[in-house]
Amino acid sequence: MVKKREKGRPKLDIKKDILKQLKATDNPLSTSDLSASLKKAWHTIDRACLMLQIDGKVDGFKTGKMNL
Repeated sequence: MVKKREKGRPKLDIKKDILKQLKATDNPLSTSDLSASLKKAWHTIDRACLMLQIDGKVDGFKTGKMNL
């Protein structure tokens, strides 16, 4: 779903898509997995996940060098 902001730049509901993906699986997903399944840049997904974590909507953990 694409929404227009005041400046005319499209805003994607990436956070909603991420939450939908996470609810659809029983296993933890990495930002790399989310990036591949949503066909978005890893950095975009990583920042959106960070914001979701700050908002208290997701929990994350790190295994080795990978954030899950």
